[in-house]
Amino acid sequence: MNFLILEVSNNIEDREIIEKFLEGDITYFDKLVLKYKQMVFNVCLKMLGDYEEALDVSQDIFLKVYESLKNFRFEAKFSTYLYKITLNSCRSRLKALRRRKKIEYFSIDEPLETAEGKLKREFEGSRPNPKEVLEEKERQSLAIKALFSLNPEYREILILKDMEGLEYKEIAEILNINLGTVKSRLNRARNILKEKLEKIL
Repeated sequence: MNFLILEVSNNIEDREIIEKFLEGDITYFDKLVLKYKQMVFNVCLKMLGDYEEALDVSQDIFLKVYESLKNFRFEAKFSTYLYKITLNSCRSRLKALRRRKKIEYFSIDEPLETAEGKLKREFEGSRPNPKEVLEEKERQSLAIKALFSLNPEYREILILKDMEGLEYKEIAEILNINLGTVKSRLNRARNILKEKLEKIL
């Protein structure tokens, strides 16, 4: 019940922000960006596997939202609408990257390149065993590569359900498929990923 109340409250807040923006107060768009920029970036990074590409696509997404928000009719949650735009943008960028043959997956063995410089990928723990840290890095690196080796339609459904934690119904709306297809595709994606991981881990 608490989750339902929170979701309803969130939807009302989004509607109020969007209506204020559509009335002409563009500062309210900044509120939407602030609220959803991390979600959008995270999905882009998981889909594209490249920090700079994810950052670039994220910026493009909010530009698209800015230009198209006047057509939003509140027939779905704003977050659902935003997930759709995000995935469509990632699909387009993946196609472009394949044409340019510029798909390079990030590795947790190396520092993360950001606009502010390099950030080390750190593991929690007071004094980790160097061998265990190395083995964990290797496992995570292989798992990441396995995820990015999946067909995009399998990757995106794993991201939406297993990483973003969305409900089946919302995933169906985002991907424009029925509930049965969501469940069967998710099951297939999990099995393929499991098979890949069993071969390399």
